[in-house]
Amino acid sequence: MGETGPSTALRAQDAEWRQEIDGVRRPLVPLILAFLLGIVAARLLQLPTLVWFLAGLVAAGLTLLSAAYHRLRVAGILLLLLFFSLGAGRLGVESHLLPPHHIDHLPEEVLEQPLLIEGVVASPNDPLAGGDREIESEAGRVRVLLDLRTIWLAGREIEVTGRVRLTLLHPEFVPAYGERIRGQFKLRQPRGYGNPGGFDYPLYLRSQGVTLEGWAGKGDTIERRGTGEGNPLLTWAYTLRNRMIRAVNGLLPPDQASLLVALTLGARSDIPRQTTEAFQASGTYHILAISGLNVSILAGALFFLLKAVRVPLRPSALLSMGLITFYAALAGGSVSVVRAAVMADVYLLGLVLDREADSFNTLALSALGLLLWQPLFLFDVGFQLTFVATGAILVAVDRVPLISLPPPWRWAVTPVVLSVAAFFGTAPILASTFYRISPVGILANLPIVPLSGLLTGAGMLFAVLATVIPRSIGWFATLIGLLIDLLVNLAGWFARVPFASVTIFPPSVPMVVCYYLALGAWIAVAWRRWLRWMACVATLALAILVSARMFPIFQNGQVRMTVLDVGQGDGIVLELPGKRTILIDGGGLFDDRFDIGEQVVVPFLLSRWIGRVDLMVLTHPHADHLNGLQAVLRRFPVGQVWDSGQRAAMPAYLWLEETLRYRRIPHKILHDGYRTSEFAPVQIAVLHPANPMPHDSPRGHFSDVNSNSLVLTVRYGKATLLLPGDIEQEAEGLLLEQGADLQAQVLKVPHHGGRTSSSEPFLARVQPKIAIVSAGYRNRFRHPHQETLDRYRATAIDLYRTDRDGAVTVTSDGNTVEVATFRQPGRQLWQGSRQP
Repeated sequence: MGETGPSTALRAQDAEWRQEIDGVRRPLVPLILAFLLGIVAARLLQLPTLVWFLAGLVAAGLTLLSAAYHRLRVAGILLLLLFFSLGAGRLGVESHLLPPHHIDHLPEEVLEQPLLIEGVVASPNDPLAGGDREIESEAGRVRVLLDLRTIWLAGREIEVTGRVRLTLLHPEFVPAYGERIRGQFKLRQPRGYGNPGGFDYPLYLRSQGVTLEGWAGKGDTIERRGTGEGNPLLTWAYTLRNRMIRAVNGLLPPDQASLLVALTLGARSDIPRQTTEAFQASGTYHILAISGLNVSILAGALFFLLKAVRVPLRPSALLSMGLITFYAALAGGSVSVVRAAVMADVYLLGLVLDREADSFNTLALSALGLLLWQPLFLFDVGFQLTFVATGAILVAVDRVPLISLPPPWRWAVTPVVLSVAAFFGTAPILASTFYRISPVGILANLPIVPLSGLLTGAGMLFAVLATVIPRSIGWFATLIGLLIDLLVNLAGWFARVPFASVTIFPPSVPMVVCYYLALGAWIAVAWRRWLRWMACVATLALAILVSARMFPIFQNGQVRMTVLDVGQGDGIVLELPGKRTILIDGGGLFDDRFDIGEQVVVPFLLSRWIGRVDLMVLTHPHADHLNGLQAVLRRFPVGQVWDSGQRAAMPAYLWLEETLRYRRIPHKILHDGYRTSEFAPVQIAVLHPANPMPHDSPRGHFSDVNSNSLVLTVRYGKATLLLPGDIEQEAEGLLLEQGADLQAQVLKVPHHGGRTSSSEPFLARVQPKIAIVSAGYRNRFRHPHQETLDRYRATAIDLYRTDRDGAVTVTSDGNTVEVATFRQPGRQLWQGSRQP
């Protein structure tokens, strides 16, 4: 008698469940996506960790309950919610994992004075923060990561844990890995430059486990307190690495040696700037950073050699895992190297376990392992580029029928398809982070990637032989030199192609979402007809979002002033109705170790989708106002330039004058009494300096230049901004004597809040509601001075400081004024009519 009724229905349902389970080929992919979305949510929402923990418990319980009742689709959705909660909770629990004596718990007041510290070197010659962003010159500087063991507070010895990044201005003092050192350092919590669109330096360091940064000058004493406290394997790896670098440097010219060392051993600090710029412009800079490409090449070479000597598959995979892990240490142990090694080891582990792993699952498992170890890796651009580029290549391999092509065509077409996939996959990340894309990279990677692969393998062999038998490989050094020159020449040739590198505005999050939706839908449209509508809708939404940012008809008719955090200096951006832009000063340092204009001002302008500066104003020719303008002139069209006519025998000022003459940019020398309505409805007036300029400061020429700064008032409706540059008390007195109309609701505090400015009569005449100090964090001039701060506080003025608040943005519709800082939300501060 056959089974009928419920039993037949159960069998049919079981068959359906099995089919659904078998159809889930890549279960880790949606799970890791949910996990990383949880990390992002925790970063944005800042909810208590307990909330995510309870949400995870509820999701886990409901998942088990749904599975028990065979509600597999519901269970799948709840499992995604569980991984979302796990990701958020993993980030939230990060701070709770620190021990009580960790240096992260040190109060800021303790760091105001130099501290005597002792620790063990965890990474010698630490690369610069920012990975691919070269932000400082390495000349005369040694950087190390130090695992602290002891600090001395008020003469009391305290045991601590935590990692600090030290800069030693002792080029002759290079501590080794595992060496214990003691010295007095100026420590601080990492600050960076707090501006929208800027590089998040503190977040980068925290993802490396670094809590503090510090400096020791040439006159500071640093003691060596012993060696051999590190991991023995890492000690051997670092020792071998140093020997290999010295051997390569001894056999090749400096430019060739620096490039080979970067490709094989991860040391990039000595690569000539013109070489770096050539690889950046050609879209091939990724080959200079040891990543999955280098590790894949070495892993492939190892497999080939082991297969040639008939080593079985599993022992080959195990041996390759060990060698790749050692290579990660040999190459400096940077995050990118470790990330690539983890990805290779996960794949090799699948071979050891005799499992035919799906490439997408392997990629997802690698990402999950890294994010469980350190969830902040998700915000590292190297992590994003590595996984997105690899994922895009896997999609191309999966979707494009390359295997069906005959061998000659397959060999020609496959590299092009993979290069195109990597370009379109990573374009939004490159635009968001570096504000540029390199279309020529699609073609440049075709010859450069194979050549760099050959050079990586041959270069590693050369470095080993150079260490063992340096006198017997002169012919090899010649061959390596020819390959390096060919690589550099290829990069330079592609960089000179018209429009090789295109500056681009960074897309917003909705734009990125629409881009990937459109891209994915267009790729899959042949398999799902309904995706054609999704592709069209996403493409149209992307076009609308871009148009709304590009064209002035979508603007809201407000004036927006941003006092940038440029450290110790001034940099002010005025955005006017009609997408017109005024830049007043550009910040700058008194040396060339950091380009404020290129690394701070230009990224901010691009982040605001500003492609032209209609007016550039130099209030006075001091480096902290002038030097940053050079990068802006190089990167943007500029309508006209104003200054007060104070010429300076400085290279930066002479370059400025020559550039204005060469590009025929109108250059106006202005004095008090000048007014213009060319930016209507905004009115701009020059209140100072007088003609002739006064030069009677008892503090000398430097103060005279300050006091002859251009002083501007910007009026929009009932709101007035007063921008006085660096004027000091002599100029303030002269303005008061002349009866200048100084009254303003918003005042940019003169001379960074120095003691010789912001006099009581001046503040009484201005009567500001809001005052903004532009100064560097813990700067050597001690700006703003306490006396000046007391004068502002006595008048109940709302005072903001870029050294504490980051960039300060003032927005006005002509009636109301709102202030927002980089670290705090905005709020309305003033409303009413301007008094006469």
